[in-house]
Amino acid sequence: MEITTMAKEVDEGQKIIMKQSSEHKIPIPDQLPDPDERLYYNQSVKKPKRKIKSLPIQFGKLTNQNVEQFRILNYLTLPVIYSDDFYERLTNYRRYSILGYYKDLLVGAISCRYEDDEETGGRVVYIMTITVLKAYRRYGIGTQLLKRAMIDCKAADVKRIYLHVLCSNESAIEFYKSANFTIKEKLLDYYTDLDPPHCFIFERSLEDITNEQIEQIDAKK
Repeated sequence: MEITTMAKEVDEGQKIIMKQSSEHKIPIPDQLPDPDERLYYNQSVKKPKRKIKSLPIQFGKLTNQNVEQFRILNYLTLPVIYSDDFYERLTNYRRYSILGYYKDLLVGAISCRYEDDEETGGRVVYIMTITVLKAYRRYGIGTQLLKRAMIDCKAADVKRIYLHVLCSNESAIEFYKSANFTIKEKLLDYYTDLDPPHCFIFERSLEDITNEQIEQIDAKK
């Protein structure tokens, strides 16, 4: 099949998706990027640049009314299926979640857990989940969620923020490195239900960074 013919079919497919989404009032970014080279099966076709680099989101808190939306978001985007107990505990005072909305649609979220650092006696935060709907990735939504969490953590006198990242998750590794997280440790066979099961512990001190510097983070995710 010729490239031009495939391009037309892809374009028609996008129109159908956008029409269906419009009928169901599901917002999509105003200007989606053109199909990349993988759709053409032709390595000589360059990936087009995005027409828009970021989408503004509104932040919201996790409540009993929207926790089911949050559960569905995680189910659709994360490799781990979390238990009912996990979601029940999210409203605990030692839990902290931020939801990200684009035109009233939940497109991303971050959930954290406050902990006490045994070595220093200070407060640290563990990022349990951070995720964005696939169609909305690479628009800076994950970065906005992370920055908001870091600023809120500083206000709560949190000294350090950390998380586990699968060793095979190259995009997540790139994301956290660009946000100046560093690898503290590699854990072998950490996950029992994922393959490969190994992960890194990424961490970032919040004592040596200002809110203004946090706002300048551009992790492109």
